[in-house]
Amino acid sequence: MQGVFAVGSQVGARGLAWDVIEVTPLGAQTLLRLRCIAGDLAGFEWELLYPAERIEPLRRDLRLEAPGPLAAWRLYHQACLLEQNLGPDHALLATPGRVRIEPYQLVPLMRALELPRPRLLLADGVGLGKTVEAGLIASELIARRRAHRVLVIAPAGPLLVQWAQELRHRFGLRFTAITDSAALQQQRRRLELGGNPFDAISLCLVSLDFAKQERVLEELERSAWDLAIIDEAHHCIGSAAIDGEETQRRRLAELISRRSDGLLLLTATPHDGYDPHFASLIELLDPSLVDGRGGLVGTAYRRHVVRRLKSHIRDASTGKPLFRQRRMIPVRVEIEATSVRRFHQALAALIAPRLRESADALAFVGLLKRSVSSISACVNTLRVVAERYAEPEDTERSRRERARALRNYRKRLLRFGVLDENGENALAELEVDSVAAELRDRARGVDTIVALAGLGEAAARSDPKLAALVHEVKAIRAEQPNANVLIYTEYVDSQSAAVHALQGAVDGEVLSINGRDSERERSRIAERCAERDGIVLVSTDSLAEGLNLQQRCCHMIHLDLPYNPNRLEQRNGRIDRYGQTRDPCIRYLYLAGTFEERLLLRLIAKYERARAHLDVMPETLGVTADRDNYGGDLVAGFAEKQAGLFDDEPSAIRTIDRVAEESGADSYRELLREIDRAFDGFDRSAVRHGWLAGPGRDDIAVRHSGSTIDLASFVAEAIANETGRPPTQRGALHLPPDWMDGLDGLPGFDRADGVLRFTRDPALFRDRKERSLAFLGRAHPVVRRACVSVQRGHMAGIDQRVSVARTADHTPAVLLTYAAELHSKVRCEFRWVLAVLLPASGPAREIREPDGWLHWPEPLSRDTRHGKFAHWVSERLPEAEVAATAAMHREAERLGAASHRIYQRDVEQLQAWLRCRADELCGAFVPRAADLFGDTQVGPEWQRRTEPFDRLAALAADADRPPSLRREAGSVVALYQRHSDEFAARAYLVPPVLIPLGMLMLVP
Repeated sequence: MQGVFAVGSQVGARGLAWDVIEVTPLGAQTLLRLRCIAGDLAGFEWELLYPAERIEPLRRDLRLEAPGPLAAWRLYHQACLLEQNLGPDHALLATPGRVRIEPYQLVPLMRALELPRPRLLLADGVGLGKTVEAGLIASELIARRRAHRVLVIAPAGPLLVQWAQELRHRFGLRFTAITDSAALQQQRRRLELGGNPFDAISLCLVSLDFAKQERVLEELERSAWDLAIIDEAHHCIGSAAIDGEETQRRRLAELISRRSDGLLLLTATPHDGYDPHFASLIELLDPSLVDGRGGLVGTAYRRHVVRRLKSHIRDASTGKPLFRQRRMIPVRVEIEATSVRRFHQALAALIAPRLRESADALAFVGLLKRSVSSISACVNTLRVVAERYAEPEDTERSRRERARALRNYRKRLLRFGVLDENGENALAELEVDSVAAELRDRARGVDTIVALAGLGEAAARSDPKLAALVHEVKAIRAEQPNANVLIYTEYVDSQSAAVHALQGAVDGEVLSINGRDSERERSRIAERCAERDGIVLVSTDSLAEGLNLQQRCCHMIHLDLPYNPNRLEQRNGRIDRYGQTRDPCIRYLYLAGTFEERLLLRLIAKYERARAHLDVMPETLGVTADRDNYGGDLVAGFAEKQAGLFDDEPSAIRTIDRVAEESGADSYRELLREIDRAFDGFDRSAVRHGWLAGPGRDDIAVRHSGSTIDLASFVAEAIANETGRPPTQRGALHLPPDWMDGLDGLPGFDRADGVLRFTRDPALFRDRKERSLAFLGRAHPVVRRACVSVQRGHMAGIDQRVSVARTADHTPAVLLTYAAELHSKVRCEFRWVLAVLLPASGPAREIREPDGWLHWPEPLSRDTRHGKFAHWVSERLPEAEVAATAAMHREAERLGAASHRIYQRDVEQLQAWLRCRADELCGAFVPRAADLFGDTQVGPEWQRRTEPFDRLAALAADADRPPSLRREAGSVVALYQRHSDEFAARAYLVPPVLIPLGMLMLVP
């Protein structure tokens, strides 16, 4: 059994005795790295697979005649404590690293540890720290030896760089970035011919659009991962109507879902208003949560979804909101200038007939969208259309290709509300060509376009959007003279018009940033906004992700509305996020009585559909409308009403108070209970010990049921234990040569000097000489290396597992320590350390808290004291083992009961899904009727089978049914069987194993 193969134990294999120095679970196999103990091969290291190889545990007797120093005994047991795996209620037994954790960020970690396979949709609002939450899960799984291979997939650009920096600086995890073909080829050259580069990288970071390429997918499909993280997962939704690029992203996500045990999907905008899109994300986590028709099966999916908003998060000690309250201010812009009304009416008269004939007139919709952003954006497009008018006519094939490309871009806009710079340019070109071709065919003449552009030029001088923008900025500055203001627009033309309108009209600098700027220029402007006041920054949507300005900015204005409310939320997150010290004030402008008001109704409809599934949603719009008013088609509805443009009629849009509505929801109350559980379970103890509080020495301590371990001191003593040199710290750890592998690029590591410089202050990144500093967390490779070294090493002539200490009691005693392990058929599910005190006279008793036995007050020399114990300890060891076994079984029973409850819940969910799918594919169950008159029953015989599984299996084998139906039924049967086997393998817990660890002889 693999349970007895703990690091530091001894085994017999191939006729020799070996020390176990490393244990790596590999599914049904376990990889053991062994070091030969004696003989000609003494010191030789070898790797063997169990159970492919016959390996038997050897009982390693404790050597009472050669006790080691008390410091060595403590060091050995600290390493054992650091290897514990105590389940979800004891999450984060190790200090994770340079991160100040809020209680709400621990909820995803507890969920991940509770699930048999950690598969979650982390859908917290923008700015709540999903990267930190994912990092906590990854580091804890690595610390518990449940994750050895981790893959992170993120969009290329600032987000990918941010992931690498966060994981390296906060958690001490060095991920190898594969962002292009050159990086992949460089990794391939290090391997033998035909080797898979991804197999050789245990911690890998790859860009989304590079990984979706066919040749990269082939490599990824041949790899397996313990944990995969997909950031901005809304880019990977599945739908029957998505373009080729989105299909590739979906294929990537499905492949990673199959090839990874754990899966974290990160997105602040999980629901884009279309239920099938949301269901497709849930399907990646577990196909048994969806019905195969774009719908969800019951509410079981909610335990896989972690969704909190800033308004839900409160300080556990004071009860006050942890985040500032967002203020949404819709600004309805009236059109008063006659020239502006005339332009919009003329544009509507040109476009509406085309919209009536076909709702797929995407280029004309683009013209409408630009006209309500700024008149200049529309006029510039009209000018280009006039220039293209005289070009040769298109072929029928080119028109079809252009129409298909327009549809694909429109779908991406509807999903994400934004395109990248290349996509924006391509869409603008397609729209211009399409409009020019359509107007040329209808013999409208270039004069119509030129006249309309002329009306636009006259109207642009009185553009109500730009006037309203200047008015809102002045209103903000009237209250806060030096306030920074962030303005978002969808189009570069509108950005230029806004900058021109603001310059000279408002005080201070007016800066702009868009996708055409270099990375260096973007960083320069972002840093300037973070350092100075009195700045107005106008940005395009291409930088809605990755731009964080909450330090000095709390005001935002949306110049125009995107197609998707999620895009608004992404924009809002640039200032409404962790670290904001003032109430974010967010305004958005919309033109009354125009296409933009209908667009706002559509945004409301999408928002309400998303809220129906997620229960809690950020206040993105600040308005609502009756369902009857937002159910119509966006384009056709405008075409019908264009004749009455600007007619005086009451607006269907009204304000709403959403907070009171959400606070009564069951999911909201459950959310608050879960956050309380996260805090009550262990945060109060952690805060008491200091490692979740502010900066200070105790931030690097680890709590183990009341015990603290200073990781820096632990590593220093482990190095001294291995090298024989006195332990040194003083901010630098001198590493043995074989400890340096994999440290290049991590903060604080200097290979030339062979040292790792560290700090106990998480806010300190560099020393006085500007050298980078590490902050040791439990998953840091040096800490993990120290644990292995301590447990496998032996000091010459002594047994570090045995020591002697003084006790205040008058009776000699022996403290015996054990490791208890509880295994399923798949892996070690739980591991914990327990201690039994065995006095020379009196019964043995368990000591529950490590503080009760790890830190004895006074060491004692080991000269002749052990002789007083030899005559009675060996006789009473069975008594101590009985007490330890009883304590082990009590804890194993508790842990087993919790695991069984999870198993029962999973089985019930799986059965509900199977019944749902059987009814959909096979039809409802038809009971057998008594055949008294010889009537023949209608329908196939398998439809009268009682069990859903039997009906589906028979349907899959029925040659008279359509092949597509049979394949779908077969896939359901296969998935059910696979899930059932997985649940059974993890639910079946073998009897716990007790492994002796050490002995401490206590003398009066």
